[in-house]
Amino acid sequence: MVTAYEIQEMINMKGLTILPFHETHMARLDASDDDTHLFSCFPDFDQRLKYLAESKMSFTIFYKRDPALCFGFDMRWPTMAEAWLVPGRVSIEHGALLSRGTRRFFDKIGPALGLRRLQIVVSVHREKAIQWAKFLKFKEEGLMSQYGPEGFDYYMYARTY
Repeated sequence: MVTAYEIQEMINMKGLTILPFHETHMARLDASDDDTHLFSCFPDFDQRLKYLAESKMSFTIFYKRDPALCFGFDMRWPTMAEAWLVPGRVSIEHGALLSRGTRRFFDKIGPALGLRRLQIVVSVHREKAIQWAKFLKFKEEGLMSQYGPEGFDYYMYARTY
């Protein structure tokens, strides 16, 4: 497990503050229309947010006191985790700044958690997210048909350490 302070040190970017995720952060994030639609596919979305907040492995990055993105990890077993990330308006407006810090973070989080593998899934309809996954050094592993709750196909991406 890692703390918000340890993540702050990994990212090491002036103007960013990392705090433990709280379910109210998502509402303040100003997520994209695509993410808002995705959230609506979960009838128990509010319960899922509470679960993420209680997990102790979910965080929010604030840029100048505004939530920029929410993210976390689902530890599948001791050496493998799946990451999730929801960017908000602030992260889109300051994409270059946050991308550098995020890539530095993903370089360091695997060893910090003792991971051999970290995976993410990305909808085939989200070209910018696909480009970002590649920028973050994730490698495409395959297509998962009708994987998403909205019925979309998703790509599996992974980093190995």
